Amino acid sequence: MEYLPDDDSPFKEDLEPLIKTLESDPDWNKRFGAASKLFRLGKEKAVNPLIKAAQNDPHSEVKRFAIDLLGRLGDPRATWALIAVLRQALIDKDNTITYHTREALLKIKGTDLPSILISTIDDEEEFFEMRISALDMLGKLADTKSVESLIKVINNPNSDGRIRGRAIEELVETGHLAGLQLILELLDVASNKVFQKVVLRAIKNTPFKNKTIVMRIGESLLKIMDFEESKKNKKDEDITKLASDALHQLAKNIDIDFNDFLDELVSIRKKQQGK
Repeated sequence: MEYLPDDDSPFKEDLEPLIKTLESDPDWNKRFGAASKLFRLGKEKAVNPLIKAAQNDPHSEVKRFAIDLLGRLGDPRATWALIAVLRQALIDKDNTITYHTREALLKIKGTDLPSILISTIDDEEEFFEMRISALDMLGKLADTKSVESLIKVINNPNSDGRIRGRAIEELVETGHLAGLQLILELLDVASNKVFQKVVLRAIKNTPFKNKTIVMRIGESLLKIMDFEESKKNKKDEDITKLASDALHQLAKNIDIDFNDFLDELVSIRKKQQGK
């Protein structure tokens, strides 16, 4: 078989029966045990049979275990297979397999996963849940390339509004400096109000720790609140509340008293205005 070790491998006699057991033994407990031993002994030789188990094993525990082992092996050959497993799990609404497959994919280093995720998000023929799952994984990667990809999705006016909204959430939650400028643009009082609210909600749920980022966002939130207050009876109560909640969260993130946080923001504003 193509994934058997070379003739001089000390594990040659161990792998072939393990592979056969994993592929065809009617007892799922034996298949589970074979997967474990194959992982320990075969390493890269275990990838193909584990892929088959992840795709085809009829027992959910064996399937889940094979997926986890592929993530631990981190072999890029498993990427496309796991993408296919994820798609089917989403179709089947199998939350357990969905979770474990996503986690396994994120553990595979040095792959073209970001490119695959981007093409999945951009594919209008792909079903919605798969596109959203791809967005979530892109946000979890949270590296510069992934953040730049999220920005492209957000800036594409032809993208589905729901996709753009979710991409905004993911961008904010990465906490990545590369996304700060777009976040500030989306917070601008003249921006799209729907997207502005998406950003405000995401800020409330994001534990920003970088004080520079926190203060820049805080300045924008203060402007939003001032702008809404200036509208008096016409102010948007929802936006005002969201901005206030987000300000409180930012102060909490950097462990500063809320009133002291506001004082510092006001002081920064005065300096910018030359007062």
